[in-house]
Amino acid sequence: MKADEKEAIYLLSNFTHQVINPLSGVIGTIDNIIDGTVPSSNIITRLNIVRGQLGATISSIRNLAFIAKYMAEDNEEAHDEIEKICIIPKIIIDALTFYQEQAKQKRIHIELEGREIQNAVKGNPDLLKQVLMNIFDNGVKYGVEGEKIIVKDWIQTKTKDLMINVSGRSIGFDNCEDIFELGVRGKAAKLQTSSGTGIGLYVCKRIIEKSFKGHIAASHSDKLGLTIFEIRIPGGFLNEREND
Repeated sequence: MKADEKEAIYLLSNFTHQVINPLSGVIGTIDNIIDGTVPSSNIITRLNIVRGQLGATISSIRNLAFIAKYMAEDNEEAHDEIEKICIIPKIIIDALTFYQEQAKQKRIHIELEGREIQNAVKGNPDLLKQVLMNIFDNGVKYGVEGEKIIVKDWIQTKTKDLMINVSGRSIGFDNCEDIFELGVRGKAAKLQTSSGTGIGLYVCKRIIEKSFKGHIAASHSDKLGLTIFEIRIPGGFLNEREND
């Protein structure tokens, strides 16, 4: 099987994972509302969750289509999209909101530090949100119950690079494993959970490197049990208009 054919198969697997699962959740919630399982006082809250799931599904379809187009047309035209201003705290909050319910079940708290500082970068907000959703998905899926996932973002003074750091205690992986490669999952993660397609972080790498011209890395400390994801994107700035 050719390399591009294998990539297409993995992309299809990821599409199934990121579209069918949220839609199944939507159906379950609607069924619970119809049969009266959900108290009337909680219906609005549950509908807001459904809206978030549908929004994430649409985002997944659009972003996966973008990745597929890039793979089919390995040239700059595939990235020729109108640049928007990505307000980092807003994108982080939008992404983590989708996983709050899953995190709550494992007693994991996702915390964004310094959310009042409106750091920004130019690019496609939906694609950056997709990256963060994949990271939070991993954080909750492999995270240690009762712990925190800490998210920080800042702009480096000298380089003006936008930095996003996501850290938390989780199932480990060997730092020699390239978990951003297509189909790769940490050995420890595979032993403890069968879920995961080994494509989410690959999608993150493609988006950060190809669309944002940046870099993404991950490391794990066995001593601390801590996993850290770090994203570096050039051209960070403070969106002062949001602070007026």
